[in-house]
Amino acid sequence: MSTEGTLWVAYPDGDGRLLEGVLPDGSTGPTARPECRPDEEIGAFVLLDDGFVVSWVSASRPVRGERSRPTSLPQPRVARYTQEGECLWSTPIALGAMSFPGVVEMGDRTGWELRPRRPRVPEETGVDHREPLLVSADRIAAGFTDTRGGIGRTFFLDLDSGETVSATSPAPAGRKAIAGPGQFLIGSQGYGAFTTGRFGRDGAEIARWASHGAMLVDKNGSPSGPELENCLPSGSRFRRLAPDDTLVDGPALTGFYTSYPAMDCEGTTVFWRDGKLLAVDKDLVGYELFAMDDDRAVIGRALLLDEGGVAISLDNEILVFRTPLGPLAEGPWPCGEANLHGNPLVS
Repeated sequence: MSTEGTLWVAYPDGDGRLLEGVLPDGSTGPTARPECRPDEEIGAFVLLDDGFVVSWVSASRPVRGERSRPTSLPQPRVARYTQEGECLWSTPIALGAMSFPGVVEMGDRTGWELRPRRPRVPEETGVDHREPLLVSADRIAAGFTDTRGGIGRTFFLDLDSGETVSATSPAPAGRKAIAGPGQFLIGSQGYGAFTTGRFGRDGAEIARWASHGAMLVDKNGSPSGPELENCLPSGSRFRRLAPDDTLVDGPALTGFYTSYPAMDCEGTTVFWRDGKLLAVDKDLVGYELFAMDDDRAVIGRALLLDEGGVAISLDNEILVFRTPLGPLAEGPWPCGEANLHGNPLVS
């Protein structure tokens, strides 16, 4: 969404793909038609001040209109466009042979014994399910995964030239966040992985923590948030990621399904988990703002509205609460308005 309130959406249009702006009154606004192959589709896009960045992947079968799998699939890529859809650069993405400790296989070639899976080149590549495309200052973090196994890599690109600066090693996909100008948090969860790394502008990892979750980053660059450990009973806590790669414990968390949190100007984080609206202040003291018997698993983001309002989507229902929270924090990743402004973008 632009600062003027234009909401941009992407959808197939004939043999092409269309980016269309929807104005606040619901009418159609500006459009852009980026050049693409008929067998590729927009996996994710970011709205810039002067155009777009788009992650392209192989089109799904309904979009391709094919009954059988094609013999070859287009290579994923990241491209930058002007507001009119003119391509400024396009960078192909090659995941390479993928492997990760903890991923096993069993079949004829293993003698029907369970063994570590050998590295293999993915047959089909998709964008990461969570935060697939982030832009901060002059850097892009674009995440792609093997659609069959969930192992992927994040590629760091230069916004001006499209040059690939660096890429992470293959790992299970996880949550991501903008950590500062040109910096990103890249999480990994699954197959025994439960970590978060901080990557600098040069694409090098500068910190790593033994935790993974929906992290926010305050104005001082300090990450914190609810852990998302994939097991029950929960061993998760609200954690702060300290500069020396250690973890600072906040309140213990029950349940599993969690909204992405938001942070107010006083450093208090609010989120929904296990049927409760929870808040954790800057001193890592937890508060229960609301509770009900609810185990719905489809949960949206926590949106911090004016005058302490908090909105949460639960399945097909939206709940709005009045709280003592202040205005949205100023930081690289406070999660304002579901990150629609800038999609998100830190310049």
